[in-house]
Amino acid sequence: MANLPQSTGAVRTRTVPEMLQGSTFEGPKVVTSLLMYGTDVEYDLSPIKKRFTLGALPARDISIRSPFVSGMHCRLDRKLLGLRVTDEGSKNGTYFEGEREKAFYLRPGKMFAVGARMHRLLALNDEMRACYPMLTDILGKTDPHATRGEMLTSADLIIAAVHGTHLLITSEPECDQVRLAQIVHAISRLKSRPMVEIDQVPDDQAKQHDLLRRAARSTLVVDLGSGDVRLPASFVTMMFSSKYQVRVIALVRSIGVANEVLSDWYLRQMQPVLLRPIARRPEAVHRLLDRMFVERNSPLRVFDMTAENQCALRTYSWPDNFASLRQAADRLTSITAQGSIRKAAHELAIPPATLYHWYSKIMGLSRPLVRSAELS
Repeated sequence: MANLPQSTGAVRTRTVPEMLQGSTFEGPKVVTSLLMYGTDVEYDLSPIKKRFTLGALPARDISIRSPFVSGMHCRLDRKLLGLRVTDEGSKNGTYFEGEREKAFYLRPGKMFAVGARMHRLLALNDEMRACYPMLTDILGKTDPHATRGEMLTSADLIIAAVHGTHLLITSEPECDQVRLAQIVHAISRLKSRPMVEIDQVPDDQAKQHDLLRRAARSTLVVDLGSGDVRLPASFVTMMFSSKYQVRVIALVRSIGVANEVLSDWYLRQMQPVLLRPIARRPEAVHRLLDRMFVERNSPLRVFDMTAENQCALRTYSWPDNFASLRQAADRLTSITAQGSIRKAAHELAIPPATLYHWYSKIMGLSRPLVRSAELS
């Protein structure tokens, strides 16, 4: 055996460059609720409580009435900032990351299943819980007849955010694509690093490298529009390389345009997210408008409007999607507060004739707006 060289001094360990360091979870690690996947059922887990029980019996902290769930199925114990899930000898088992496990640690954005994987539960922290309603508003309810991209749920997007999955968001204009990207970044592992947004790439390669260094270990949002933005092939390669550890979120009008700009090879590395226009989910209009009224401190609610006006809102085409919704919320809030269209027009700094035309001809609304008031 050859003699090994002898050390002559202390070994100096070099620090790995920041953009090559692996990502860590920087958000709040305390799990404060469990969301039943595919539903809006949420189980609150008080952060001051140390142990929770899960089972089919009503007395459990998390009671899941199912023939596949044992009476005392598993327990969840707080250990430091995480939850340790321990199966209590259940008949159909507790599963984590595809395997039946006796015990495992659960962090925000992770999912486990009970009862032969019949019931899946997603762990959420407070930030994820706060973002969940906004995700549901933007994504809409899952359509059972939808394509793969439309089947993405709010829970799926939370998981994708935590795992750093590349996303391809396709939609009509003004479907809140950028807001969705901001939410994904806000609950991701490296949310403390600023998100970078671009709609064009510099020709100079040195500037391209600088751009990717700014987005290293963070989120790069690329607005490809309707295909008028072209990305150099070399930049696309660097963007998806492991060197910079960039999570790419591409905004585009269609999959076909994305294929032309990014190529099928990179598209296969991305999770498609299709945002349906407001006109295709009329059942959500009332809820979305009510949320906007709340944001504007308006007492108005869609339910307070006459039946004819509620129907007009539901059947309107909303051509500018969320922009049209926000305009309606602003104008209806002002009309309600001022008591007349004429006074509201003055407050909004638009001609009264313009507001009258929008109200009656464009939106198809009639007077009175609400059941108990007359408009001047």
